[in-house]
Amino acid sequence: MERAFVAFLALASLMPAAEPEFETLCPATQSAQDCAVLTNNLGSTYFAEGKYREAELLFTRAISLWSAEAAPSDDLAKAFHNLAALYHAEARNGDAARFYLRALDLRESLAGPRDLSLLPILNELGLVYLEMADYVQAEKTLQRAIAIVEAHQAEKTADGADAMNSLALAHDQLGRLADSEALYRRALAQYRQMSDPVREAAALNNLGRLLANQTRYKEAEQLYREAIDIAKQKLKPSDPGLAVGFSNLGKLMIAQRKFSAAEPLLRRAEEIDRHSFRPDDPRIGYDLCNEAAAAVGRKHYDDAEALYRKSETILEGALPPNHPEIGKVIYGIANVYRFENRLDESEPLFERAITILEQAWGRESPKLLAVLQSYEALLRERQQYAEAEAVQVRSTKIRVVEALRPTN
Repeated sequence: MERAFVAFLALASLMPAAEPEFETLCPATQSAQDCAVLTNNLGSTYFAEGKYREAELLFTRAISLWSAEAAPSDDLAKAFHNLAALYHAEARNGDAARFYLRALDLRESLAGPRDLSLLPILNELGLVYLEMADYVQAEKTLQRAIAIVEAHQAEKTADGADAMNSLALAHDQLGRLADSEALYRRALAQYRQMSDPVREAAALNNLGRLLANQTRYKEAEQLYREAIDIAKQKLKPSDPGLAVGFSNLGKLMIAQRKFSAAEPLLRRAEEIDRHSFRPDDPRIGYDLCNEAAAAVGRKHYDDAEALYRKSETILEGALPPNHPEIGKVIYGIANVYRFENRLDESEPLFERAITILEQAWGRESPKLLAVLQSYEALLRERQQYAEAEAVQVRSTKIRVVEALRPTN
C-alpha cells in the first residue's frame, strides 16, 4: 500500500499543558465568545495529545457557541478547520471533507476567493480527496491553491510549498509523472531552504515513492533512507512520520525481491502505527497488506492470506467500496489463491479487483498492467485461452498508449 505523508499544522494556538476540568472551563460569568475561545483552544490541546474524542466534543461545542452569534467570524472558520483536521487524522475522510468545505466557504466569504488564508484549507482538502481516490476533485482543489500561491508570489512560504507538494501527489495519481517530479523537487527545495525537517522528510518520501514506481530504485532508496534519518533525529520513535519511511523502504525491498529485508521494516512500521492509531485505522490495513506482499514473496501463502484478510476487513470498514486500496488487497488474495492452485476461487476475485481498480484509475491506466498480467496468467492456467488473449491485447494497447504519451 502506498501512503503519502504530508506534514500540516492546522491547529489553533494551544493552551498551556495544564488541563482545566470541563465543568470549570466556562463559568457563568464568562461571555459566550470567551468560552468559545477557551473551548476551541482546549480542544487543540487534546488534539495535539491524541485525545480525539475529547477534542471532538470541545471543537463541536466551540462551533455551537460561535454559530449562535449574529455574524459568522474567522473564529468559527478556525473551529471548522480544526474539527476537519481531527476527522482527517482519524481517517474519517467524508466528515473531514464536509468540514473543510464549511471552513473554506466561510473563510472565502470573509476574506475573498484569492486570500492566502484559504491555502491551508485547500491543501488539506485536496489531500482528503486524494485519500478518497477522488483524483479529479483533488487536482481541481489543489490547482486552485497553486493559483493563489502564484497570485501572491508565495512559493517560498510553507503553505506555498505544501501546495506544490500536494499537487504533485495528485499529478502522480493521475499519471502525470514528469509534472509530479518537478513539483516534488520544487517543494523539497523550499522545505530545505526553510529548515523544516518534518516537511522535508515528507517530501523525500513522496519523491522516493514516485521514483520507485518508475523502477528508479537506487535513487528512491537514497531518498527513503535520508527521510528515515531525518525522522529519527527530529521525531519521536513512535511518530507515524517515521513509520512512513520504514513502510516505503520495505515496499522498495519487495519490488527488488529482497523479501527477508522487507519484513522487519514493514513490521516496524506496523508497530509504530499501532501505537499511534486505532486498530481499525486504514493505515494499519495498509501495513498488513504490505506484510502480506512480503509473505507472498517468501511463499508463505497461509500467512499472506491471513494478513490480506485482516487488511481487507479494516479497509472495507474505513474506505469507500470502490477505493483502489481495497482493490489492491483483493488482487493480493486472488494471487495467493492462484499460487496455491485454487483457480476457481481466484478468478472471481481477480474480476472484482479489476472492476474496482478500473473505477478508480480508468480502464486505460498503466497501473492496471500488473493486475492484468496476473489475470492473464490465471486464465491460461485455466485453459481459457481466448479470454487470456483478449486480456493480453488489452495490456498491449495500454503499453502502446503509455509509450506514445508526451513526457513534458
